[in-house]
Amino acid sequence: MFKVSFLLPLIFLFPILFNSLLNRFPSLKKSTLILIGPVTLLSLSFFSFLKSEPLKWVLWEFKPLYIGLSLDILSGIIATTVLTIGLIVMQYSVRYLEDDPAKKKFMDNLGYTLSSVLFMLLAPNFLQLFLAWVLTSFFLHRLLIHFSDRPMAQKAARQKFWVSRLGDFFIILSGVLLFVTFESLDFEILFETLKDSRFLEENKFSINGASLLLVLGAMTKSAQFPFHYWLPNTMETPTPVSALMHAGIINAGGYLVIRMSPLLTQAPLSLSLLALVGSFTAFWGAVIMLTQTNIKKQLAYSTISQMGFMMLQCGLGAFPIAVTHIVGHAFYKAYSFLSAGTATDFGRLNRYYPKMNLTQNLGLSLLSAAICLILIFGGYTFLKNNTLESPGISVLLVILSLSASQILMSSKNRLRSLTYILSIITLYLSLTQVMTYLLQDQTPKLSTLGRVDHLTLIVCIGFFIALYFIQNNLERISQTRLGKRVYVKALNGGI
Repeated sequence: MFKVSFLLPLIFLFPILFNSLLNRFPSLKKSTLILIGPVTLLSLSFFSFLKSEPLKWVLWEFKPLYIGLSLDILSGIIATTVLTIGLIVMQYSVRYLEDDPAKKKFMDNLGYTLSSVLFMLLAPNFLQLFLAWVLTSFFLHRLLIHFSDRPMAQKAARQKFWVSRLGDFFIILSGVLLFVTFESLDFEILFETLKDSRFLEENKFSINGASLLLVLGAMTKSAQFPFHYWLPNTMETPTPVSALMHAGIINAGGYLVIRMSPLLTQAPLSLSLLALVGSFTAFWGAVIMLTQTNIKKQLAYSTISQMGFMMLQCGLGAFPIAVTHIVGHAFYKAYSFLSAGTATDFGRLNRYYPKMNLTQNLGLSLLSAAICLILIFGGYTFLKNNTLESPGISVLLVILSLSASQILMSSKNRLRSLTYILSIITLYLSLTQVMTYLLQDQTPKLSTLGRVDHLTLIVCIGFFIALYFIQNNLERISQTRLGKRVYVKALNGGI
């Protein structure tokens, strides 16, 4: 145990302490002192990485478990992201709720929510993770019902409450199975035991059962289909809550999957389910987003789609890439919500979609996708080493190619868009390379894929190819009878 571990409880309590300082010194709402917490946390994370050992702080020990904090590079990266965004949201809230008589109550709940999330991320065992998960849900519910005079906000809070309780039920059952099987809930003991091939063979059924329940629990927390409907309804809540929830708390399901990846990789069926549900959620969330006229609802369905893509990455065993996605999406979505008031200016801009006959449009789509595919696979081949090896990496590269191709398709200046695409590809692959290196000891690699896995990959790619052609033929599809029916369905949130 390192001496610097005494800083961990201060990091965990930092949101509550910062909120207390904001009450006494309102000028801190524009201060850069908030960086002290995230910078310290990130520094400690890299310190633990260099020492190849997590930093631990024990509050209460009852063998074989203990309540406390455990910081490694995985929990550190996610926790730094949540803490940074959370503190910025707190600063924003001071001004946003300036005339609200219940402002102090809101700020207190915001601080408690953030500290609960950090308590969950730094949990050394499954029991503490679940308890902190429930605590986070409790304080988040209080934030969601802050505007008591808004019926839709109250309804959305109730929906979120019951979906969360369903998720808790799945997590509890999974925890019981894990404890019966491993006789411990400590992460280090669980993951070390999983290295015993004989143990895996003898407990195959219970491991698959626990993994499946974990996946179902994660799906409810990250608004995956069919548990997604509550998230867009929370737009009646205060904007800071939307920013925090979409940028940080919604990632809890993804973090659970990544943290428990040594277990899930022993249950291929669970990962296949995760990939299929994630790819469909990404597809359906994007289709619904295209029909929405409300800026905040567009952002909500964008989050659902992005969380689906993140779950797909986890289902394919690309856990480090999923972490990269979580961090990037969290900062982007927090910025989007906090600046949603000016987003209508962008909404007035005309979007460019290719308007040509179907044959020409199909040809341009295929040409654009082929160019991006060559560029991305070429960049991957150039940067590839052992850390980037993954059976599902080709699927993600194809999807990335389609995304990059959309930029090329929607741009009037092809040369400039190609430069932009090259920059994105270089940055994405480089960040993936760095994240994979940092998490090489935290996330396992998948073995070779079986027939069911290959079928899963084909279905997943199919969803994204369909989405690609829908977006580039939106005007024509909307004029067909089927297109009109789908439009009405999507406009109502897919319900």
